[in-house]
Amino acid sequence: MKPLTATLWLLITALVAALAWCALANPRALVWLPVAALPKVNNPAPVALAVADLSSEERAVAWQQPLFSPDRQPDLARASAASTSLDGLALGGVMLHGKEQWALLRQRDKRALKLQPGDRLDNGWTVQQLTATSVTFQRQGQTQTLNLPVPRLPAPAAAPVLPPSHVVTP
Repeated sequence: MKPLTATLWLLITALVAALAWCALANPRALVWLPVAALPKVNNPAPVALAVADLSSEERAVAWQQPLFSPDRQPDLARASAASTSLDGLALGGVMLHGKEQWALLRQRDKRALKLQPGDRLDNGWTVQQLTATSVTFQRQGQTQTLNLPVPRLPAPAAAPVLPPSHVVTP
């Protein structure tokens, strides 16, 4: 037997002996502390705070420049600008299989959309047609097409990356 194997067997035997001693020890020798009673807490009922009464001029300012909007533009201006184009949408893939047709889109906020012909976006654009590499949207007589991005390989290097090794044939 190798010395390492003998050492491992001794260690295992010692662990089994310690486990057996713990299991066969007098269980009444253990002393448990009593469970402490928790004090009762009276929670008062929540009080509703009164809302400050604002004048219509103060409310109009808050509506025109929303506090939590990152660019602090009026809501109506942002909504109308967003609805006129498909900026922020990227075509990630198209699935065409018999009658099943799906366009996989990714929005600017990284939210994914799965649309089929006839589905409508929040800004009013409707999926009109799908091809293997594009999706065509229509809205109020206007059409826009999103194409799949075509990956390009980098330009070839002028010199090889690794020079060939010098091998001497026998």
